[in-house]
Amino acid sequence: MRRPSPLAVGFDLDYTLWDQDAFARSFFEAVAPAWGGRLGCGPEAVLRALEGALARVTLGRPGLFDEALRDLGAWRPEWVAELVRGYRGHRPPARLYPGAAELLARLAERGCPLFLVTDGHSATQRHKVAALGLAPRLDRMVFTGDYPPELHKPSVFPFLHACGGLGVELARCVYVGDNPRCDFQGPRRLGMTTVGVGTGPFAHLEAPPELAPHLRIRAVAELEEVL
Repeated sequence: MRRPSPLAVGFDLDYTLWDQDAFARSFFEAVAPAWGGRLGCGPEAVLRALEGALARVTLGRPGLFDEALRDLGAWRPEWVAELVRGYRGHRPPARLYPGAAELLARLAERGCPLFLVTDGHSATQRHKVAALGLAPRLDRMVFTGDYPPELHKPSVFPFLHACGGLGVELARCVYVGDNPRCDFQGPRRLGMTTVGVGTGPFAHLEAPPELAPHLRIRAVAELEEVL
């Protein structure tokens, strides 16, 4: 009897394999002293403004630095641009969620090809992958920021691109993410199995069936329980 091909298992990055807010907060702590000096308000005030903005904005951080600078009474477009450039080039120390590294090692030992599909500014996402030590663990990585917006999630394109070189049927591919707005529609259209994690700010979102994951787990470390 022919044995089934191994599962290929793919992952979103932010809030799936690690806490995206840790990246933002490490940047805040890095820049607060200098910006507090520039604005004459002290680093604590800068941190409060940045944390307050982080609590109000959505995925991708649109308007985060606009909000923070307005709260500080110091909004200038060139300052927003400067902070955005710094954020995109930030290279923090970083850690995967508990149990994530061990999960990836066990899946690799089982012969499962592993892949990543992540939205966001591609240079920023690559810095995160490097800081987390993920590249050697993955067989394929797709950074949708390398492509036009219409090819980002929830398009099927990044998932086809990621899985195309793995030698695994799409029906034997699993994708793990956190955000029903973008993570599951594309894989579902391709016949892949989707798994939603309960970590991050999008875990509470309700979604219609075509946007919802097939399976749910509390955290990525529990993935093997449902495979």
